[in-house]
Parts: sequence; structure tokens; C-alpha cells
Amino acid sequence: MGDFNSVLSQTDKHNGEPVSTYETSDFRECCTDLGLVDLNFTGCHFTWNNGRVWSKIDRVLVNSSWSSLQAPAHVHFGTPGAFTDHSPAIIRFDYQNRQGRCHFKFFNMWASHDNFLQIISDNWTSHIQGSPMFSLCKKLKFLKRPLKELNKLHFSHISERVARAEASLKNHQIALHDDRDNLHLLEHDKQLRLTLMNLKSLEKMFFSQKLKCNFFKDSDRGTSFFHALMNQKNRRNYIPAIHCSDGTLTTSEAEMGEEFVRFYQQLLGSCKETLP
Repeated sequence: MGDFNSVLSQTDKHNGEPVSTYETSDFRECCTDLGLVDLNFTGCHFTWNNGRVWSKIDRVLVNSSWSSLQAPAHVHFGTPGAFTDHSPAIIRFDYQNRQGRCHFKFFNMWASHDNFLQIISDNWTSHIQGSPMFSLCKKLKFLKRPLKELNKLHFSHISERVARAEASLKNHQIALHDDRDNLHLLEHDKQLRLTLMNLKSLEKMFFSQKLKCNFFKDSDRGTSFFHALMNQKNRRNYIPAIHCSDGTLTTSEAEMGEEFVRFYQQLLGSCKETLP
């Protein structure tokens, strides 16, 4: 963090001479090579001015190692005040749990389980009173619990399951090497190989869906890189603070929620009763 005395694009400068590619190339290449991105920030976009020219030359940059920590932090650039022409940078670390309840997500790998169709059938035949859309929503809601249970029993922590299967196969093959004519060990070796192959396939399906990538070929390579991509997306969507309707800045989760509700109530108008 600090004054880099350089901008990354034309949007980082207001007034003065236009920003050239020559001015930004070294700094941009450095950020690309080191995997540096701006930490989420609020407040002033332009962090330095001389009364005529405004520039964003003060930044707080983080790398992929920091991103993998998923540390809830953001920086606020305040107004310069009377004694400096730079905006002060205040970094806030908020370790409160802002995740809330986890959203339900359907994973394609569930469909590979032998009991999947039976679980769907058992919960879809329930009779629900109401409109077709209401009935559909209720049935989908009823499916959440059994599918979560299926995931917990057979698919949760899929990478750890793969690691355990690899360790089991390795230990078994060491024993098999010392007793090569043991038919029981040979048969068990086939079962362990098949189990590991199935788990590897499930792990690949899991990460392919998570990352929305069709080119994902080897889940053992670049795992930290792909996790960093997901974390970067989560950081982009994270809202650390908002300006309330009265102009004040708040970082309180409760106040931000109330402000969002108030905004959309005014936007959408008064509510009225609707039938399901």
C-alpha cells in the first residue's frame, strides 16, 4: 500500500495531460506479473490532487495469497484535509461472519448417485395445494433437505475424500507388492482403483461446475489459482459499505439491509396483498 505515483488507466486521472500507454505499461505489467489487484475500497476514487489535476495514485494492492485467506477487509479513502494533498487510506478488517445462511446450490455430481432419481421421485409426488408455480416452489423446497443429506453422506469435502482414497490405495499397493500372489489383495486393489477413479471424476465435475469452465482438465494442477479466481469474484460482489439516503457512510450489516429495503420500497411503491 502507498503512493505509487502512477496510474493504471485513463479513468484514474481527471484533467491534465491524457494518460499514455507508455505511462501505464510498467505499473500494469508489474501488477499482472505479481497477481496484484486493488483491495475493495470506498470513499474517494481520486486520491491526490493539486487543485486542478486529480489522480488515483494511492492504492492498496493484494495478491492471490491474500485472496485465498478470504479475509473480510476493505480500504476507505477519505478526503485529504488541510495538511496534505493525498487521501488517507484506512484499512478495516472485519472478522464478523457476514456470510449469513448458505444458499442452496445444486451440484451435477449428485445425479450420478444410484439413489438420486428415487429421492427426486419420493419428494416430487407430494400433493401441494395452490397454483402450479406455488406447488413447484414448494416441491423444490422439500427437495433441499434430502439432497443436502445425500451430499453430506457421499459428496461433502470431495477433495479430502480423494486424498484419503489415494492414501488407502498407496498403502494397499505397498502390501500387495510384498504379497503379489494374494488373490484377496488383488481383488481389493481393483475395488480401490475404481473408487478412486469415481471420486476423481466427481471432484472434476465439482470444480468444473464451480468455476464454470469447460476447459478444466486436471484438478490436481492449478487448484490454488482457480480458488483465487473464485475468491476474487466473491470479493467483487462483497459490499463493505454504502452511503445512506441521509449522506452518511455505514458499514453496519443491519443498517445496510434496512437501507436496501427502504430504497426498493420507495422504488417499487406501496405493497398490496397478492394471492399465492
